[in-house]
Amino acid sequence: MPIQIAYPAGRPADRGDPKHGERVDISTMPGTRVIQCSVSHPRCDVTLVVVAGEVDLCTAPRLREKLLRAFGSQDSIMVVDLSPVTFFAAAGLTTLIEAQAAAEKADRRMVLINTVRCVDRVIEITGLSTAFCRAGSLAAALADTTPGCAAPV
Repeated sequence: MPIQIAYPAGRPADRGDPKHGERVDISTMPGTRVIQCSVSHPRCDVTLVVVAGEVDLCTAPRLREKLLRAFGSQDSIMVVDLSPVTFFAAAGLTTLIEAQAAAEKADRRMVLINTVRCVDRVIEITGLSTAFCRAGSLAAALADTTPGCAAPV
């Protein structure tokens, strides 16, 4: 079941707002940023985390929490599908770097599905394209079992 978290727009001005970061009805809040994360197990050794929405300074902590919780499972591969992402900021990249480090520490493999330009551009422009295993689809992510190498996008 997807988790839907809304954050008020204009984060610095809203730091004292008691609604900040709580689960709220997003249909009543104009100008909100939304991130949705869903976790499933398409195969017994695979955890799939699908991320949709905007990944920025406000929503990255929720993504970080979801990814690190997914590493708690005993699955050997975690696939992070970023293809539904509509905006991807540096905070999202930091979260992915932390998740990659957690994967290596846990001796697990993390594969990114990134078919959208906003995610791919941030990874490429920072020179981190070889730091992540990347694939163009779930089938490609599961077919490539070579640890530590980037799959064709």
